[in-house]
Amino acid sequence: MKPLSEQLKDLSERAKKAEDDAAAARSEARSKVQARTEQLQADATARKAKADANAAAAKDEIAKRWANLQTQMQANTDGIKADIAATKAEVAADRAERKAERAEDNASSAIAFAYDAIDYAESAVLDAIVARADADTVQ
Repeated sequence: MKPLSEQLKDLSERAKKAEDDAAAARSEARSKVQARTEQLQADATARKAKADANAAAAKDEIAKRWANLQTQMQANTDGIKADIAATKAEVAADRAERKAERAEDNASSAIAFAYDAIDYAESAVLDAIVARADADTVQ
């Protein structure tokens, strides 16, 4: 696409040519003026076709850019979702690890309690044996 300043320059030149052609047509024969008119219509048709082609190309370019933007945004969104999922997985793994450690600590405490209970039971049995022996001796 031409810069705007060049487009304005071309427009100015075209307006000047139209002015010159109109002035020259006043002194020309009808057939020559008719030929100019037909040429002008052919030129206008060609310009319209060129403008339509440019518009179609611009539309295609915009559609491509839009599709690329959507693809890029989807990729970014997928990346963010993947990061969030990874973070959630890490948090879940950490939580599971802490839960397992607490369960192991509870089991260890229960085992220690069981040892104490067995020791107490053994001590109680031994105390009972001694007490029975003392009772049997006294009788």
